[in-house]
Amino acid sequence: MSDKSTKWILSLLSSTMLFAAPAVTFAEQDEEQEQDVAEVTATESSDNFEMTIFHTNDIHASIDDFGRLSYFLNEQRDILDNTLYLDAGDIFSGNPVVDLQDGEPLINLLNAVDLDLMTIGNHEFDYGQDVFQYRRNESNFNWISANTRVVDPSIPIAQPDPYEIFEFGEFTVGVLGLTESPPATNPAGLVGLEFDGYTETALNYEYLRDEVDIFIALTHIGIAADRRLAEEVEFFDLIIGGHSHTSLNEPEVVNGTPIAQSGSNARNVGVLNLLVDGESGEVSVDGRLQPVADVDGIDSEVQSMVNQYNEETEELLSEVLGLTNTGLSRDDRWLRDVALGNMITDAVRTFANTDIAITNNGGIRASIAAGDITARDIFTVDPFGNHITILEMTGHELQEVIAYSFHRSLNSYGPQVDLQTSGLNYIIYTDDEGLYADSDLFINGEPMNMDQTYRIATNNFIVTGGDGYDFSNASIITEDAGQVTNALIQYVQDTTAAQGAVDYEPTEGRIQVLPLAEQSPEEPVDDEEDTDDPEVPEENEEDLDDEVEEEEPEVPAVPVEDDNDEEVEVPEVIEEDQEEDTVVPAPVDSDDEDQDDDVDSEVEAAEGEEGERLPETATLTWTIGLAGLGSVAAGASAHFIKKKR
Repeated sequence: MSDKSTKWILSLLSSTMLFAAPAVTFAEQDEEQEQDVAEVTATESSDNFEMTIFHTNDIHASIDDFGRLSYFLNEQRDILDNTLYLDAGDIFSGNPVVDLQDGEPLINLLNAVDLDLMTIGNHEFDYGQDVFQYRRNESNFNWISANTRVVDPSIPIAQPDPYEIFEFGEFTVGVLGLTESPPATNPAGLVGLEFDGYTETALNYEYLRDEVDIFIALTHIGIAADRRLAEEVEFFDLIIGGHSHTSLNEPEVVNGTPIAQSGSNARNVGVLNLLVDGESGEVSVDGRLQPVADVDGIDSEVQSMVNQYNEETEELLSEVLGLTNTGLSRDDRWLRDVALGNMITDAVRTFANTDIAITNNGGIRASIAAGDITARDIFTVDPFGNHITILEMTGHELQEVIAYSFHRSLNSYGPQVDLQTSGLNYIIYTDDEGLYADSDLFINGEPMNMDQTYRIATNNFIVTGGDGYDFSNASIITEDAGQVTNALIQYVQDTTAAQGAVDYEPTEGRIQVLPLAEQSPEEPVDDEEDTDDPEVPEENEEDLDDEVEEEEPEVPAVPVEDDNDEEVEVPEVIEEDQEEDTVVPAPVDSDDEDQDDDVDSEVEAAEGEEGERLPETATLTWTIGLAGLGSVAAGASAHFIKKKR
């Protein structure tokens, strides 16, 4: 086999060519381990080799259209030779039907549709390490990650395989996995694990280039990091990515390497046609996205599984808790305070009876539409099962946290707002480059006394170091003051009873980003003396949104894992519903990384995503103490499929 020489084909090959039954796979522990390659009958066109790869990423527990997904995959497998179905990670977190059962429904469905291989995403750790390994053992497909290392053998997680090789007759396909480093998740889920850099890890496996005909990187690192990987590692024939929720209608070519990503939430399945020239060894790739909603058939057996899972939790999740006339949107949360962020922090502050409440944007996973607010809405907004931690901090210590929050994603998306607040208003002042220069903090409309100690409620995810936050200088008063979801449920019920609805303006001016030149000469006081109040945004002011839009510096739109340097020409992109994803390739900087808002990452991926965040414990604990919500049926599904290996 010759060295890689990738050739990009501009015209799509016919979707009626190229497919076959998926290969039976094997997994290899390390370079020294003897390979056990599974043989699959291949169909060759003269001396050339053709195959099709189906791919998804960031499914986030979205199961409703799995009947259509299964129908499409089976239909294509019937008419095509040499196929694989690969997933680029983050199969969990985002749908309470799945999350309340710790991911079991999703694993059963992926087994049913014959997924061949998956790279580990940051949200695979969401239900805790015990559940991670248990679900991995239940899977008929391997979970790979070359840059994840188990450094403490006492943890439940077994060392992942770095790659897998599939053999189709005399042709071989190698797939190397890469996971976000470090994963945007609850630090408790990462105990005993270490995550290496992407490029250095990939280069350790360059020897595979000479052992396979097609070499693929299956990554969960985001579109910006995928672009950097393509620039720095030239021996991959193809990169199939995830984490940034980016919809590439056709592969984007960087440094001669095609990069593919299918969006999120199982809305699309990617279809990639690969051709290996039998004489030169050159690999040509073209591809497209198939919207799952457009598939004209349904696999009734798989859909019956979906219906059963939905019915099991319908009574709990459909309970109406309250009403909102205005709707509660999370849009623009990376720029300013937003309605849903204000509601969440108001709920947590009321529940915990503290001076201030803060929450990270990556944990706000969906907006709530106008109308009835149901339990499903609450668990979709906050699917992580996190609990409230009460801290004591001085004004100076809190200001340091605010400063970090603005620069947290500097290398990925540029500076941006990351903390929504209640009881606290803050203004970030930026220098000529849009970077953090200073900030003013206000409590009840007055400058904060920076030496005074305040009681602050937030979630255990950021308190324990999630997204890199450091609260080591804070005093923990109550480590677990109750579930965040319980606080939201109680607040929605109480507010609706008292006021008729949970209504918020799109923004209230709790958070502003302004040029340093507009900072008032008066500084917040450090003692108890009274001072004239500087002009500061009052909560519920109606005209602040326009004011902020005019004066704030350019802040990169989030989760698109985009950069803010120069524009990169992106192939035709399908925009995702930004309420669910944060992803749409826009001008992106090759220096960006993903954010887990999930990277909701809104990448819009970043958000994370990004930011993404993971619960310490199984999300089934959400049901504990939920007044009036009842318990979820615990019957196990009958739809189990035996492992292939």
